[in-house]
Amino acid sequence: MARVVLIGPVAPYRGGIAHFSEALGRALQERGHVVQAISFRRQYPRWLFPGRQQTEPEPTSSWMPTTYLIDPLQPWTWYRAARAVRQLRPDLVVFQYWMPFFAPAYGAICRCLKQQAVPTVALVHNALPHERHAFDEVLSRFFLKRCTARLVLSETVAQQLHKLGVPVEVQLVHPIDARYGPPLPKVEARRRLGLPLEVPVLLFFGFVRRYKGLDVLLEALPAVRAVLPDVQLVIAGEFYEAVTPYQERLRMLELEHCVHVHDRYIPESEVAWYFSAADLVVQPYLSATQSGVVPMAFHFERPVVVSAVGGLPEVVPHEVVGFVVPPGDAQALAAAIVRFFQENWAERLTEGVRRLRMRYDWAPLCEALEQMLRTC
Repeated sequence: MARVVLIGPVAPYRGGIAHFSEALGRALQERGHVVQAISFRRQYPRWLFPGRQQTEPEPTSSWMPTTYLIDPLQPWTWYRAARAVRQLRPDLVVFQYWMPFFAPAYGAICRCLKQQAVPTVALVHNALPHERHAFDEVLSRFFLKRCTARLVLSETVAQQLHKLGVPVEVQLVHPIDARYGPPLPKVEARRRLGLPLEVPVLLFFGFVRRYKGLDVLLEALPAVRAVLPDVQLVIAGEFYEAVTPYQERLRMLELEHCVHVHDRYIPESEVAWYFSAADLVVQPYLSATQSGVVPMAFHFERPVVVSAVGGLPEVVPHEVVGFVVPPGDAQALAAAIVRFFQENWAERLTEGVRRLRMRYDWAPLCEALEQMLRTC
């Protein structure tokens, strides 16, 4: 049994990194470890956050013992956090890292812990952001070089670290978080969302930003409708950029009657409705590292169409669990969607998802951290 401290967002903060932290903590606890968290008292200042709110819309709290201390813009909180970690006498500290904005705080905490010979691991979701800024590489390098070890979840992120001149000790895949419960009957889910019961349904899930390629999917949809006139698209996620250009594009392409825009953060209790209602999950990203949406689709046994960017092709073998298409190619995307329905790929790809999802257990990640406990 070891004492592990996780540093990063946890409930009530919303989003994939917070969910990942909670799921990792629970997986470690189930293996007999004592897990505690040090989190943010303020994650982002309001003027830097593109969404409407930073916490879950439903009442929730972390199941782990958690101290909320860190403010990325208040350096004195960084040293308080380091002191709080030392008082817990951990055997290992794991940082959830996904944005250079947090590198100064994380780096300062890591430096303090290193002086006390506390082993630290950076679990790197992204080493560099999708929208780049001038000091991203400097900031990421500042933090990552101070950690005892680094763990990544895709080859793309491993390459980012190599570019920064930072070693990678372990490379794994993004595990599946089962927090959302089992799939629901498709008819029930479609009724909950007000969708037609017997038509093809596509799902674009997650917050909307330019790099996610929603505009490419909208451009592809008229070609899909020419073959599948009843097809419906559900866009489920908060827009982190202006929604007006997308609305204008829908009108121009005459898609308003078949595209259902749910411009809001989807709470945990509703996630199953969206994936269970869909036949196919579409991720037409223009850039990516790895994606938390693919494991969610696999959890609900839904095939996917993804772009050949970042780590997406690593986890979506073509014609095994979905289709891989060139990024930014609306014609190829439309052809893949049409092929899925016209050639009856649903059963084959769903069976592929069921076989492949066994790779996405939390055990390999826990075992890697346990190995670091012995060697760091």
